[in-house]
Amino acid sequence: MNLKIDFACLSDTGKVREKNEDSALVDEALELAIVADGMGGHNSGEVASSIAIKVTRDKYDSMRRTNMKPSPFDDKYLLETNQLGFAVQLANSVIYEAGKSTENNKGMGTTLTAALLKGDRLCIAHIGDSRLYIFRAGALSQITEDHSLVMDYVRKGLLTREQAEKSSKQNILTRALGSQKSPVVDLFETVLQEGDRLLMCTDGLFKTVSEPKTAEILQGNASDREACESLVETANINGGVDNVTVIVGTVGKKTLKESFKDMFKR
Repeated sequence: MNLKIDFACLSDTGKVREKNEDSALVDEALELAIVADGMGGHNSGEVASSIAIKVTRDKYDSMRRTNMKPSPFDDKYLLETNQLGFAVQLANSVIYEAGKSTENNKGMGTTLTAALLKGDRLCIAHIGDSRLYIFRAGALSQITEDHSLVMDYVRKGLLTREQAEKSSKQNILTRALGSQKSPVVDLFETVLQEGDRLLMCTDGLFKTVSEPKTAEILQGNASDREACESLVETANINGGVDNVTVIVGTVGKKTLKESFKDMFKR
């Protein structure tokens, strides 16, 4: 089945931070969406997240146009998933080198969660603790895995999720772009269904809005734009302690005209 995703996106500084170090992109032509949450002193967090978004988008588009097969190549995944993962690794290299270039950029880094549609399959590349959820039949399911110290403790049974949510170590990441020369980037693929809703977000959302409340907001707002606005508003009502960025998308079926147009897309 040829599916499409109509996206809406909203980013807000929040009520506490002076600047917004999150970045986001929705490229409908590429059927690609990305969120990134930057970190570092001065303006380097904002710089890192914007580099991650731009390099990932541009490199993936270049590889898509030339049908380039990256190396290494993981046969478990589609070409597009491998291309997306390679593009994220290139973004890491650019950020890593930029972090060594000046004192102001030292320690710069960013999370990144990217998703693109290929047929009925969602191709995902992920590093850090931004998240991608699927909302299906009233249930919200987290697809990505947080690369954070507290979630490592949860996976090892040392903390419950409730304890992790209150931990002072919540912001310690175990993986991020720019922090290592060649970090592991998680790749996923999942089959979508017509009517699915996607939610991509930075930690400014899920650290202030519970998953049941998030599901309630998605259920109550058929409009993706209104869902984004309600999620950000709720995060700010609950303290707005961090930048918050959300992308919400609804999966639909392509028309015959749209499917025909895809045949000539380059």
